[in-house]
Amino acid sequence: MAVADLAALAVLVGIVLAAVVLAGRPLLARLAARNIRRRTSRVLIVLAGLLVGTAVISSSLVVGDTLSYIFLEDVYVRLGAIDEIVSNEFNGQLISFSEANATQVAADLAAWRTPIDGLAPTLLKVMPVRNVAGNKGNQQITVMGLDASRETAFGPLRARDGSSVTTDSLNASAVYANERAAADLNATVGQQLTLFYGTTNQTLVHATVAAIVRDEGTAAYEHRSLLFMDLRRAQVAFNESDAINQMRISNIGGVADGLGVADNVTTNLRLSIAIHHLDLRVHSVKADGIAQAVQIGRDATELFLVMGAFGILAGILLIVNIFVMLAEERKPELGIARALGFLRKDLLATFALEGTFYAVVAAALGSLAGVGLGYVMVYFFDKLVPHGQVPVTFHFDPSSVLTAFVAGTALTWATILVASWRVSRLNIVRAIRDLPEPGTRERSRDALAAGLLAAAAGLALTAWGFSANTGLGKIPGPPLLSLGLGIAVASRRHARAALTIASAFNLVWILVPVGLLNQQTDNVSIAFVMTGIILVGSAILIAVFNVSEALRSLLRRANRGRGRPVLSTAVSYPAEKRFRTGMTVAMFALILFMVTLISMVQGLQASSLDTFVRQQSGGYDVIAYTTSYGEIPNFRQILRENFTDLDGTLLGGENGVSSASVLPAKVETAGGNRSYDYTLWGIDNFLIRSNGYGFTSFLPSFVNESTGRSESLTDRTQVWLSLRYNHTLAIVDRTAAGPNQFVPDSSRLRVVPGDRIRAFDAMGRSVNLTIVGVLEQALQFTSGVFVDQDVVRAVFPAQERYTAYFFQMAPTADVGAFRANLERVFFAYGLQTIDIREEIGRAFDASQQVLTLMEAYLGIGLLVGIAGLAVITLRAVVERRTQIGALRAIGFTRRMVLFVFLLEIALIAVLGVGIGVGLGIVFAYKIWAVYFADIIVFRIPWDHLLLIVGIASVAAVASTAQPAVRASRIPPAEALRYIE
Repeated sequence: MAVADLAALAVLVGIVLAAVVLAGRPLLARLAARNIRRRTSRVLIVLAGLLVGTAVISSSLVVGDTLSYIFLEDVYVRLGAIDEIVSNEFNGQLISFSEANATQVAADLAAWRTPIDGLAPTLLKVMPVRNVAGNKGNQQITVMGLDASRETAFGPLRARDGSSVTTDSLNASAVYANERAAADLNATVGQQLTLFYGTTNQTLVHATVAAIVRDEGTAAYEHRSLLFMDLRRAQVAFNESDAINQMRISNIGGVADGLGVADNVTTNLRLSIAIHHLDLRVHSVKADGIAQAVQIGRDATELFLVMGAFGILAGILLIVNIFVMLAEERKPELGIARALGFLRKDLLATFALEGTFYAVVAAALGSLAGVGLGYVMVYFFDKLVPHGQVPVTFHFDPSSVLTAFVAGTALTWATILVASWRVSRLNIVRAIRDLPEPGTRERSRDALAAGLLAAAAGLALTAWGFSANTGLGKIPGPPLLSLGLGIAVASRRHARAALTIASAFNLVWILVPVGLLNQQTDNVSIAFVMTGIILVGSAILIAVFNVSEALRSLLRRANRGRGRPVLSTAVSYPAEKRFRTGMTVAMFALILFMVTLISMVQGLQASSLDTFVRQQSGGYDVIAYTTSYGEIPNFRQILRENFTDLDGTLLGGENGVSSASVLPAKVETAGGNRSYDYTLWGIDNFLIRSNGYGFTSFLPSFVNESTGRSESLTDRTQVWLSLRYNHTLAIVDRTAAGPNQFVPDSSRLRVVPGDRIRAFDAMGRSVNLTIVGVLEQALQFTSGVFVDQDVVRAVFPAQERYTAYFFQMAPTADVGAFRANLERVFFAYGLQTIDIREEIGRAFDASQQVLTLMEAYLGIGLLVGIAGLAVITLRAVVERRTQIGALRAIGFTRRMVLFVFLLEIALIAVLGVGIGVGLGIVFAYKIWAVYFADIIVFRIPWDHLLLIVGIASVAAVASTAQPAVRASRIPPAEALRYIE
């Protein structure tokens, strides 16, 4: 049975039990109702605090539902009726094959009665296209050659007026353009287009726009800018006689329901391919897309739950605090009830009934509030987070709201039952006289047993963690062991020393700069939540056992003055109520710990932007690349002819330009049985000598092929030059050298200097290489394997290669204008450009906005702490009303009483803020030191942190000022005879 089912069952059982108690013991129900009606305003504050945890759960599920929905709908939009695609791909490149293969496969599927309603052969090409009349072009237009007789299952192409059009009605020089292509080309019906096709010898295809078709069905394929031609015309135009490069398959059942027979169809497709020995692969594109969409929703839910986990935990602490305070406040009343014949189970039932009201109402309100919060998060996600062409539509499944209600009710109710059980275990005489419960041998034995049990569990977790090499055991095991031993020692009257030492050990264990996670197998989310709880809990134990003692020591040494009685009184209450103080501090510290961590991540990103740009660019500012043409002939000559001021535009003039022959290849390690998609960069002499990429490791020497002698390698320049003098050497970027981030990509190649690899193309042509060095950074724009340009040119044909050009711009150059002119001059070759700093800056801004969104989301967790302080201060005024009267009677003025409460609040707020912010900074430093010290710069964003501290402090004072003022205004006589 799933956890959700168990929670639902528990809630159902609880409601049934509550109904039974209501029917069988109406007196208990009246007592519970009386307690709720006593202070309506306080009930509202309690509910506001309790509903936050449920709201966090509900909003997390709602955001996950929305993201799953929008990406699921996007799958249906961009694929339409397509369920599977059969093709021959090599590192993302489509390779053409005989159209007769499609006929063979279609015949087999028909013979086996495979549940499909369409199989369409397709010739798909990507190329630059220019609108002759509009003088506007686009380098990435997709041209699809379709056989209209095979397109019935995929739906018609519809013109803007709603009429259906087919490719077989086109004349020899006509095409249809979808709305996206028409916008990119600024094209209208009747205008002339020029298609630039070719990889080595370019073919110009001239076409007329016959109609503009709506972006729906086939015309919405992959959100591309599309031109449609008749298949036969496309084969002739692009020199692909009787060839195609895709088979699109539509399953029976429509756009959404065809997934139900996908396994059957995929199996038959693979069987047919195997029977005919075809070099083709089946891609379950719709099933994979749907699985990815669902996974995105799950990941989003997990992310928001992890972000909100500390808020949920703070809500649990608030529940415990509230019921402990209620019990303390009603202690005499409960003692009298016991004296009149109430049993412990009656007290438990009364509190449980009152708690059931809070749990159900707060969970219901929290579930609905979570929907609203989810809407707000989705709204800002749409505005702040780049999401391509996927439209964002708010959507949630009602079952998610019900799940949040069940989870919130179960969580609140379970916590209330535990607190109620603790309340019911009171001594009648001490309760009536409102005396504290003393320590007993029985309680000492219970504490000793609990401590030894915790120590045993910690020892078992530690042993499992180290034997299985998992952080899920290493992280909590030793702290639980030390805490258990501390509790055991504390049961023998050495609580302060024992728990302080145990907590200090826990802090050192977590914060020491050593990696405890197994990055390959551990669940980072669970490990992170455990780490936060251990850190905050340990710091709070140290604080509640030592801060008050330290303050008292200072007060004893201070001169007597008017402020000393106020300070002594303000310190005494938190010191006396350690459990309550710890719970209240934890509510603040947990949230601020998480907010501080996110702020630290933002600060680390900001401080490392320039370093990251330098490492990514290698000293270059602009990268230009072709995607549909192998190598631009006479590139440097054309550059000189069209850019007369190269010396003022480029650093070093023409020497500021480097090039690389780029080959999409596969790479495998020597003796390995797995290949990886990789890019082979054949870099020219300019790039070898002028790039600024540094190394994290490299070989000590290499053999110079021209002299046959071994030469030492001592710096980055010599390592790069070794490629020129030994064509068997290669350099890889950091992505191939092991983990360089918190969650590594296990599907990447893993090599170190000295390892041997083999790079090969689709036809089996290959080159054997030895890794001479590993770059210091995982590259975003030029990731892959670097070799000398002659290696790529000698082994692999020109039609398989592309070309990239690297430009070092002069400080005063207009980068935007240079890029625009470069793309204009070389448009026919499909040249596109990237401004490295601009691209990185765009990604940086998006990341910062996401982190800000997370901070805002976590801000609702502060509501728990604020509500907790408000409730606790309100209840403290009621609980301590007699004490307030006694203080006033012995000479305390109203101002002194006000300062007592404000100082108590300030002490709790300072402890919560200090622990949360301090631990967040130190833990961020540990993460940086273990995982990122060699790639980013550590910096503390003091301005941001001070703003957070200021907001939290002002909110804490504002929420508690009114109860403190009320306490100071209570007349002494009224306070001393007060009975609620």
